[in-house]
Amino acid sequence: MTSSYRLPSQPFEDFTKSLIDSLRNIKNVIVVLSGKGGVGKSFIAASLAISFKLMGRDVAVLDADFHGPSIPWILGIEDRYPGVTIDGKIVPVDVEGISVISIELMLDDRKNPIIWRGPMKSKAILELISKTFWGSKDYLVVDLPPGTGDEPLTIAQYLRVKPIASILVLTPGAMVKHIVEKAKQFLNLLNIPFIGTVINMSYYRCPQCRTVTRILGSVDIDPREVLVEIPLDPQLSQVIERGTLLSFIKNNENETATILRNLGRIVEDRLKNLNLRV
Repeated sequence: MTSSYRLPSQPFEDFTKSLIDSLRNIKNVIVVLSGKGGVGKSFIAASLAISFKLMGRDVAVLDADFHGPSIPWILGIEDRYPGVTIDGKIVPVDVEGISVISIELMLDDRKNPIIWRGPMKSKAILELISKTFWGSKDYLVVDLPPGTGDEPLTIAQYLRVKPIASILVLTPGAMVKHIVEKAKQFLNLLNIPFIGTVINMSYYRCPQCRTVTRILGSVDIDPREVLVEIPLDPQLSQVIERGTLLSFIKNNENETATILRNLGRIVEDRLKNLNLRV
């Protein structure tokens, strides 16, 4: 494909049937969203998929963020391309058993930005989902674009053809409670169950004295809604930069890797409490 990608051809009213067909062997969809950019949403989406895989679940990841597609870089597959079946279906890139699709993987020149308006991006993502051969999966983890605008709205609406739930990613600060309330209203309007929040960069633990410091401030939300708190870990930036997150979570025994490794189990327990299929 060229760097401009191919313009979507289907009208919106045609997508429900094609999405049902494409996703028919996927048991659950989990959308990962944030009230704003820069909070580590893609990192959490990738970590959740890795955690599920380490639990023995069949999992796929959809990077639905056109302007900031980070999943391929986080997983170290930024130079790879999807395949194509004999009948024209897109075959996701495989990362140790995790199926990954991102608009970034469809481009020949990955330095060029995608300069499209919202409706065009929404239709392109829906067409990408409907034309992908996902296979049989326990979970499809969807990294939504930040915010509650046109793209996340359209994608989340159409993905309700499957059992669906949501995770909100936050960083500490004064606006956290406000952002959570907005996101929950967004999910309520779409009738999408809310699993809970992941607080990224929540604290720093001194490696010598083990003292915890909340450098970015506190989080004023109901603690029952918090799934996990991810520490500020200097090692993480190097891991993400090198595309070695999977190896880090799988093989490292430090505090951060242990928390991320347990994320899938915590999410799955919450899903059972919501009476969703797992």
